[in-house]
Amino acid sequence: MSASPNRSLKVALTRRLVLGLLLLGVIGAAVAYAFASRFADRAFDRSLFDDVRVLANQVRWVEGSTRVTLSPDALIWLLADEGDDVIFRVTDLANQRRLTSNGDLGDLPDLQIRPGEPYFRSITLGSEHLRVAYVLRPVGPGNASALVEIGETTRKREGIARSILIGTISMMSAFILGAVVLVWTGIGTALVPLRELEADAARRSIGNLQPLETRSAPAEVLTLIETFNHMMGRVVQAIEVQRHFLANAAHQLKTPMAGLRLQAQLALTARTIEDARENMQSVERRAAHSAHLIDQLLSLSLAEAGEPGLPSIRCDLADVAQQVIERMLPEARERRVDLGFEQAGGAMTVLANPVLIGELMTNLVDNALRYGRHAGRVTVRLEHVGDQVMLKVIDDGPGFPEATRELVFRRFWRSDSSTSDGAGLGLAIVREIAERYRAAVSIVSRPEADGTRIEVAFAAA
Repeated sequence: MSASPNRSLKVALTRRLVLGLLLLGVIGAAVAYAFASRFADRAFDRSLFDDVRVLANQVRWVEGSTRVTLSPDALIWLLADEGDDVIFRVTDLANQRRLTSNGDLGDLPDLQIRPGEPYFRSITLGSEHLRVAYVLRPVGPGNASALVEIGETTRKREGIARSILIGTISMMSAFILGAVVLVWTGIGTALVPLRELEADAARRSIGNLQPLETRSAPAEVLTLIETFNHMMGRVVQAIEVQRHFLANAAHQLKTPMAGLRLQAQLALTARTIEDARENMQSVERRAAHSAHLIDQLLSLSLAEAGEPGLPSIRCDLADVAQQVIERMLPEARERRVDLGFEQAGGAMTVLANPVLIGELMTNLVDNALRYGRHAGRVTVRLEHVGDQVMLKVIDDGPGFPEATRELVFRRFWRSDSSTSDGAGLGLAIVREIAERYRAAVSIVSRPEADGTRIEVAFAAA
């Protein structure tokens, strides 16, 4: 799948604003139209009822019958309305006789009404909508009464509501347009500090990893910039560590490489086979030392990188320890060291990667073989202490003073009195791997007590 293109924050914010304002505009227009229709109906209903009352006053009891005192032509002239058609009807309810009318208003309404009070109904005749006002008019002796009705079309009502709707839409459109312009300009102005930061970053040289200035940054992106600066600080620190590491590695490799070259030259110029053999043996020892140094450098690089291809699983430290001891036995025999294994308790399971744990144990055992007593003892011990699994590598060597306990974890550090051909990376690798799994490394060593015990405390799985 192709990656989606980066979207403009300015465009996204403006689009969201426009959609929100459009929604508010639609709601506002609908509410305005509803209120306009309601108040227009009230005003026109009041006027319509006044006409009904005027017409009702012209209905009287004359010579024993109900009559309308004005002619239909006079009534048409009286009730004429510009813009709407007006239809009137007066019905004598005593005999259901129509007294006067200028059109059809449909069926008579419900007559369960009180005399003199206004009533309204809406009807549709053909394609026209009409609003009808009607009133019950008592006119004679007994129960003699007449129903007076006036209906008018709703064109003017709808026209007023439509005009108000159009005005509201126009006003909302102008408001939305003005708001979009203001927001577009405002966002552009607000993003100026980010453009300045972008220009500052673009002007910098490849080696300038100083933090970006945050004084003018908006509060919404301040955390992002601070996080970026913190990341750049870690990058600078990592670069410094790598530069120091490479410098030390180059220095450490330079000496054995120079020795290899010298011994090879001596072998080429040797006068006897015995001299050449002695030179080649020296070459083999120096090559082995260089290979060991390179292996440790690769192990340290692997531990530092936190390789994603080495996932953490449940692994038994006892199985890993036995494999490491089997692999280290030839070197132990060469040094005449009694290399042993002890386990106190059940399964020694931790959540880690067996490959890196094997590197950790290998370096601990290798360190004990190199710096322990010749023809001495080295013991790998596993035991449970509370909710932790303790790995202990114990030797009976000369030990070292307390002042150097932290120094031994530094890369390439070796004491001045050391006679071993180690590179000074073993315990640095141990600490790097231990920190990856949040394990604690400690050293117990007293020169007067003869012996060193290095402990690594893992959380039990």
